[in-house]
Amino acid sequence: MALNYIWIAFFVIAFIVALGKLIFLGDTAIFSAVTTGMFDSAKTGAEISLGLIGIMTFWLGIMKIGERAGMITVFAKG
Repeated sequence: MALNYIWIAFFVIAFIVALGKLIFLGDTAIFSAVTTGMFDSAKTGAEISLGLIGIMTFWLGIMKIGERAGMITVFAKG
């Protein structure tokens, strides 16, 4: 729940800073720059997530094999 407020605060702060740049500096391209930056960051996050899916699938498969072989209980006992 708190993470939702943090993300909303990020967007609100970015909008306020962009509005300040528009009003005080006259930078009319700031909102397109902010929008482009958000979409580029979302694309990067999606690409990283897709890359991690393969790694997670591999290691979860290894853990499942270890679980069936009884190695998880051996490691848990110490």
